[in-house]
Order: sequence, then C-alpha cells, then structure tokens
Amino acid sequence: MKKSSIVITIIILFVIIIITSYYEYQSYSELTNEFVNNVVELISNNYPDIDTSEIIKIINDDSSYSSDSNILTTYGFTDSDLSVLTSIENNFYEQLLLKIVLILILIVIFILGINLYNHKRKKELNNLIKYLQELNRGNYNLQIDLNSEGDLSILKNEIYTTTIMLKEQAEKEIIDKKNLKDSLTNISHQLKTPLTSISLLVDNLSDKNIPEQLKQEFLNDIKNQIESIKYLVIVLLKLSRFDANVVTFKKENINVQKLFFNICKYIDALRELKNINIHITGSTNVSFIGDYNWEFEALSNILKNSIEYTPDNKNIYINFKETNVYTEIIIQDEGKGMNKEEQKRIFERFFKGKNSDSNNFGIGLSLAKEIINKDNGTIKVDSTLNIGTTFKIRYYK
Repeated sequence: MKKSSIVITIIILFVIIIITSYYEYQSYSELTNEFVNNVVELISNNYPDIDTSEIIKIINDDSSYSSDSNILTTYGFTDSDLSVLTSIENNFYEQLLLKIVLILILIVIFILGINLYNHKRKKELNNLIKYLQELNRGNYNLQIDLNSEGDLSILKNEIYTTTIMLKEQAEKEIIDKKNLKDSLTNISHQLKTPLTSISLLVDNLSDKNIPEQLKQEFLNDIKNQIESIKYLVIVLLKLSRFDANVVTFKKENINVQKLFFNICKYIDALRELKNINIHITGSTNVSFIGDYNWEFEALSNILKNSIEYTPDNKNIYINFKETNVYTEIIIQDEGKGMNKEEQKRIFERFFKGKNSDSNNFGIGLSLAKEIINKDNGTIKVDSTLNIGTTFKIRYYK
C-alpha cells in the first residue's frame, strides 16, 4: 500500500475505535445509572428521611462500597449486591477491549487483503505491459487471460480486440505487399510485350527502302499497340482507385434494357467483326440501384469477354428479371468454355485462360467484379468446355 493509503487507514481505524468506545461507554452508563437508581429507590422506600444525593455519592465512590465498612451495608446491602457495579464496570472494559481487538484484527485482514489484491493487480499490469511490449515488437501470436473480473478485464478485452485487429492488419499488409509485388511483375510483363513490339516496328520503319504498304501496316500495328497500352494504363488507374478506396459511387435507378442497348452500340464494331448475334430478353421495367457509368464499364467488360471467347457466327444471350430481393442479369455465350480451375481464377487480376487472346490483359473481369460488389451485387460464373460460359449477376435491394 502507498504511504497515503496507510495514513488514511490509521485515521479510519482511530475514528472507528472512538465511535465504538463511545457507544460502549453509553451502554455502560445506562447500566450503571439503572443500578444506582434501583439502589436509591430501594433505600428511599425503606428510609424516607435519607439524603439520596449522599447515597449516590457513596455508590459512585469506588473506595466506599468495596470495603467491609461500606456504609451501604447499614441499609441492608451485602457485598455481593454491591459487587454488581464492579461487574458492570469490568464487563465494560472487557467488551471494549474485545471489540477494539476485533476491529484491529479486521483492519489487519483488510490491509492484508488490499495488499494481496494490489500485488495481484500489479502482477496482471506487469503481464499486460509485457504483452504490449511484445505487440510493439510485432508479435501478435500471444495469449491473454480473459477470465478475470473487474476493470482490468475490460482493459484486457480491449487489448485483445486491438491485438486481433493489429494481427489482421499485419496479415493484410503482407498479402497486400505480395499482391503489389505480383501486380508490378504482371504490369511489367504486360507492358514489356507491346513495348518490345513497338521498338521492333520502329526499327523496321527506319529502313528507307521499306514499301509504302508495309510501312502503313507497321504504323497500324504501332497504333494498335499504343491503344493496348493506353487501355491497360486506364484500367490499372481505375483498379488503383478501388484499392485506395477513393471511388465514390452514385446511387441512381438504372434501367437494364436501356443500359444494354447502349453497351451494344459501344461494342458493335467488335460484334460485327466476328458476326456474333446478341439476343436481349427481359421486361422493359427491370432496373437496379447503382452508378450508371461504372456499371456500363463492368457489364461492357463482361460482354466483350464473351465476344472474345465466342467463335464467329455464334450467339450471346442476355436475359434479365427483377424480384422482391434482387435484380438478376444472365449473360450466356456459345464460346469455348473453361475448366473448373480457370473458373476459380477468372476474376483474378492478370489471369489469362488457356484460350485467351494474346491482346487480353486479364484485368477486365477483375475490374467488373470490383464494380459490381461496390453496388451491392454479386457475380458468379458457370462454364462447360466447348459449350459456353454463363455469367450470373445479381444486384440486391
């Protein structure tokens, strides 16, 4: 215990002893007065002419009634009668002493209990300090006793919650670093191919004897490679905004039929190139809440992916419906399909299937999934080799 606590305990003990002594004395006084009054009343009844004040003085004088020549014996009182007052007085001191000793024992027990509690508390605090020191060193695989009670248990629970959060954050940082490393590696690889191609084409163009027709072909190839790089950079910037959580989505009512009519106009040149027929079915009133521009990006990426993997002169079917719980969009193609392993990884960044086009960077579907999830949606894929692939998208209300 601290010095101030000891002083306070002594003061409290002193006050308790004073209060106890006061009440014991009050009890003693009452018994004494009762005895004196009984004696005076008895003598007054037998000897009406006696001075009662003198009798009271005699009784209160210890030396008077304790001797054999006590005057009270002349009034018929024996020594055993007079010894009652002595017994009352002795009992008073015995009871007072007993209670003081009992109080002292309780105080000692209390102090020992406080010291034991403080020792235990200090031990727990030291353990918490060591625990926090380990946390500061980055060691999150620690065990903490959550079975204790009191204010420290609240502190322990808060520290445990913080530990779990820091552990998850540390694990996430490790994953993020790995993803960043993988992304940088993939970006470097994705940029290396078109840049190498452009470099070779530029070297060929430096030849003064190159035919004009071939020169135009080289220039068109360079233009296409630049467009590919431009597309890659734009998509990567969009994904980086999602990673940084700085994208703000509007909440607007989107009519699904109008959305797909606009998407089909946007990708019509790609569709015509492969002579693919797109069939759209669904009620004109089907809609969902989301950001129109971002959803245009997501669904056009999915549709372009379906066109890319669908052979010439085949069909793509788009169907949509609305329930009380969600709005569902199904995009089904008659493409090459994919195996189970590819289906698991189809939404990973930079993942390219076995049948992927060389110009495919493998990030369109990843961006589409990010966008759909932001608008409280889900996307699933189901595919069968040589039959086709189906994308099922649901926007929940």
